Amino acid sequence: MTGAPGGAAPPGGAEPTVFPTRLLPAAVLVGVACALGAGVAPVGGAASDPIPSPEQFFGFPMGAEGRLAHWDRIVDYFTLVGARSDRVAVRELGRTTLGHPYLLAAISTPQTIADLPRYQSDQRRLADPRQTSPADAEEIARHGKAVVLVGANVHATEIGTNQGMNDLLYRLATEGSRWVDRVLDNTIVLLIPSQNPDGQRMVVDWYRRNRGTEHEGSPLPELYHHYAGHDNNRDSYMLTQIETRHLNRVLYREWLPEVYLDKHQMGGTFARIFVPPFKNPPNPNVDPLVWSEVNLLGQAMAARLHEAGKPGVIWGELYSAWWQGANSTNPWWHNMVGLLTETASARLATPIEQARVEPGAPARFGGRWARGRRRPAGTGASLPPPRDTQYRMTYPRPWLGGRWTFADVVEYDRLATEGLLESVARNREMLKRNFYRMNRRTVERFTAGNPFAYLVPAPETQHDPAAVVHLLRLLQAQAAEVHVAEAPFVADERRMAAGTYVVPLAQPFGRWVKDVLEPQVYPDIRWPSPRAPLDRPYDVTAWSLGMLMGVETIRVDEPFEARLTPLTGAAPERAGRVSGDLAAGTWLLSPDSNRSAVAVNRLLAAGASVAWVRAPLDVAGAGGAAPRRVASGTLAVQNAAATRVADLAHELGLEVEGRELPPGTALLPLRAARLGVFEPWGGNRDAGWTRWVLDQHEFPYRQLRNGDLRAADLGARFDVVILPQMGGATLLRGLRGRRVRPEYRGGIGVEGIRNLRRFVQAGGTLITLGNSARLAIDHLEAPLSDRVRGARPGVFLAPGSIVRIAIDAGHPIGYGMPSEADAMFVDNGAYVPSAGAAATTVAGYPDGPLLRSGWLIGEERLRGAGAVFEVREGRGRIILHTFRVQHRGQTWGTFKLLFNSIFYGAALAPPPPSAGGEPGGRQGS
Repeated sequence: MTGAPGGAAPPGGAEPTVFPTRLLPAAVLVGVACALGAGVAPVGGAASDPIPSPEQFFGFPMGAEGRLAHWDRIVDYFTLVGARSDRVAVRELGRTTLGHPYLLAAISTPQTIADLPRYQSDQRRLADPRQTSPADAEEIARHGKAVVLVGANVHATEIGTNQGMNDLLYRLATEGSRWVDRVLDNTIVLLIPSQNPDGQRMVVDWYRRNRGTEHEGSPLPELYHHYAGHDNNRDSYMLTQIETRHLNRVLYREWLPEVYLDKHQMGGTFARIFVPPFKNPPNPNVDPLVWSEVNLLGQAMAARLHEAGKPGVIWGELYSAWWQGANSTNPWWHNMVGLLTETASARLATPIEQARVEPGAPARFGGRWARGRRRPAGTGASLPPPRDTQYRMTYPRPWLGGRWTFADVVEYDRLATEGLLESVARNREMLKRNFYRMNRRTVERFTAGNPFAYLVPAPETQHDPAAVVHLLRLLQAQAAEVHVAEAPFVADERRMAAGTYVVPLAQPFGRWVKDVLEPQVYPDIRWPSPRAPLDRPYDVTAWSLGMLMGVETIRVDEPFEARLTPLTGAAPERAGRVSGDLAAGTWLLSPDSNRSAVAVNRLLAAGASVAWVRAPLDVAGAGGAAPRRVASGTLAVQNAAATRVADLAHELGLEVEGRELPPGTALLPLRAARLGVFEPWGGNRDAGWTRWVLDQHEFPYRQLRNGDLRAADLGARFDVVILPQMGGATLLRGLRGRRVRPEYRGGIGVEGIRNLRRFVQAGGTLITLGNSARLAIDHLEAPLSDRVRGARPGVFLAPGSIVRIAIDAGHPIGYGMPSEADAMFVDNGAYVPSAGAAATTVAGYPDGPLLRSGWLIGEERLRGAGAVFEVREGRGRIILHTFRVQHRGQTWGTFKLLFNSIFYGAALAPPPPSAGGEPGGRQGS
C-alpha cells in the first residue's frame, strides 16, 4: 500500500494543545482569596504561599458525615492550589453540557511541570513506533516519567471518589515524604476531579436540601447527566457527550497516558471494593500484555488495602474484560492500562448500618428483610446482612456487615489510589517500555494482513453520506489514521473507486479499529463446567460501528497496493448541491439522510410547505432532460425561497433538485409536530437519549411529567407523545417510599392510562420505544403478543446484539430506509399481531439468519416476528418500535424510523387549536 503510513498524523495528532502551566485569570483567584480571607498571588505566584488543607478550605475533612464539597468550591480549591504550588498545573478543558468548568490537573516535580510539552512529546513518540526507534524508546523509558490519569465521579452519586480528590491533590502538592517524592520523581499524575461536574453540583445541592429531614435519601428527580444519566460512561466509542470528548482528548490526543484509573462506587451491601483483575471473558483483540499489567496494578491496589487491614476486597468477579464501551475499558485497545475501582457506597455522606454475620456462619435471613424492605424490630440495622461471605482466592477476607460511613468510602478509595501510584512509580520503566512494545507489535501484527485494512466506500455512494463522515471522524477522534484513495485500486479481488477511504490496521491503535469495525462474536463461556448456568455479559455484546450507523465497511485480509493520501484534518463533509429547474415551484429532497429531518424541521419553522410523495413517480426533467424516477417518501418543498433552500443544502450536505410535479401527485403534507416526550420523576435514561437525538436533529418538544399525562386535555396540547423504554411500575406508580419528596411521588396511575387511550382514540399518535411495547399491550390492549416474554436465558437471550431487520420502505414510517437494516436488540421482544388485528408490520425479522454481531440464543424464536408496528385505534395510532431504535445515541441507521413516526403522527393528527398548546421549546414541565 503506497502513500507511506509514516505520512499520517501519529497518535496524538500533529501537535496537541500545549498544556499551560497556569489557567484561570488572577481575577478568579482574587475571588477565592476573598472567600479565604487571605491574599493570593496572581497567576504564576510564588510557590511558597501557604496552601490550605481541604479541611481548612472547605471547613470540614473530606468524608465527614453529612458534609459534601460542592463543585464550584472544588474548582476554586484546585485553582488556588494550581496558583500556589509549582508542582501543579490546573487547566479547564472546556465546559460541560450545562456550562460548568471541566478541570484537569497535572502534578509532578516543579521541573517537570515547567516542561510539560516535552513529556507530552515523549508520549507521542512512544505511541508511534514507526517514528521512534527502539533505542530512542529505551532512552525515553529510562529517563521519562510514567503518565497516570485518575478520573472520578462520572456517576454523580458516586461522590466519595470526587471528595477524596481534594485530599490527593493537597498531599501531592505539599507533602515532603519519601512516598510523595517517589511518586513525583517517577510519574506525572493527571487528575480529573469530576468527570460529571453537572451531576456533582446536582447531587450536592439535592443532598443539602434534604439532609436532616424526613426526605434524606430521596432519589434525585432528574437524570444526573442531562442526557445520558448513568450511561454517561458508556459513550467512549460514540463520543456523543461533551464530557466524553474532553476525556477522549486527554487520553488519545494530548497525553496518551500509560495508565488510566476510573474511580466508581457500587452498592453498599456486598464487598467493600472491587479492584482488577476483571472476570472472564477477555476480549481477544486486546494485547495480553495489557491484562498482565492490569492485574499487576490492580493487585497493587489490593495489597495496599490489605496492608491497611481492610476487609471486603474483591477481584476477578463482577466486572468483565469484554466490553468496548466504558471509559475504563476503551484504553485497552489503545495499548493502555485501563483500571476500574468500585467502592461500596454509603447513603451519599450519611452512614449505613448492615446486619452483621459472625465469621463462618451462613448468611441466613428471610422474609421481608431478605427482600431489602424495612428491618425487623430490634436488629439495629437498616440493611440485611451480606449474602456472600464465602472466602476464596478472589475474595480472601469477606465483608461481614456492620457500620459503613462516608469516611470509609473516602479512605478505601484513597488507599487504592495510593497503591496504584506507588506501583506505577516503581514500575515506571516497564510501563513505558511496554507501551512502546505493544504499539510496535500492533503494527507488526497487521502488516502481513488477516486482516490488513478496512475500507469505507465514499460517502456519496452510501445511503447516508453524513453518517459515513461521522464514522470516519469518530475513528480519527481516537487517533486512528484514515487515508483516501487518489485512484481506483483492487483489494481482495474487489475493485474500489477513487475516493474510497482506507483505514489500515498496521498502525499503533489498529487493534481498536479492528474491534469497533468487525462483528463481535461473544464466547458462550460456562464456568467452572459446561453445565454451569449462563453468565450474562456485564453490558452489550455488540458495538460494530458500521452496522450501528448504517455505513458499509469492508474488511480486506490481503495486503494491496493503492495510491493513498492520509487525512491530516477531519474527514470532509459532503458538499451540498442544488440542481434542476431553479424556477420550478417545487424542490425535491431525498429522505435517505438523517439530516433531511433537520432540513424539514427548519423549513417548517420558516413557514415552507413540505410534503411526502406518497408513491413512486416519474418527474419530467428540466430543459428536455430525461425523466427521473422519484421514490416514495421523497420530500417535496414549496413556498420556500430558492436562496433558503440552497443555503440548507450547502450547510447540511444535501442534494435538492428543482422539478415540477405532475398534476394529481399524491402528497402527504407534513407539519411541525406538537411533540411530548414522557420522562418520569427520577429520570429515565432512554428518555434522556431520546431527548439528545431529538435535540441533535432540531425537533421541538416538551418534556412531559406524570401530571401532564394525568391531565385530561392531552390531545388539545399534543399530536404525538413518545413513551421511552420503562417498566410498568415506573409508569404507573413512579417513585414511592417514605423518603420521596411529595412533589415527585407517584406515577401516571389509572387516570394517565385512560388519558393515553383517549388521546389515541381522538387522533393522537403514541410512539413506544423498546420494551414499552409491553405497556401498550398490557394497559392499552395493543393486539400483539410476545413470543419470548418470560423465556429463560437458556432458551432466548439477546443481551445487546445487532440483528438484521427487513423494512417496508413504502410505508411512511419506513420512508428513506433501505429494504434491510441492522437493529440494536437489547433484551427486547418477538412480537406477532393477533388474528384480524388492525396492525401493520412496518419492519420485521426475516425468516433467515439474523445475528450480525454479538450473542443471540434462540434466534429461531425471533425469525418471522415483527419489529415495528402501526396499530390503529379509533382515529389515532400506536407506533411500536420494539427494539432500541435510538440506543444511546449510537444507532444512526435506525434513527429515521423514529423521525418518520413523529412526522407521520403529526401529519395525520386532527388540526391543532387555533391558539396555544404548542410546544414551548425543548424542555418542558
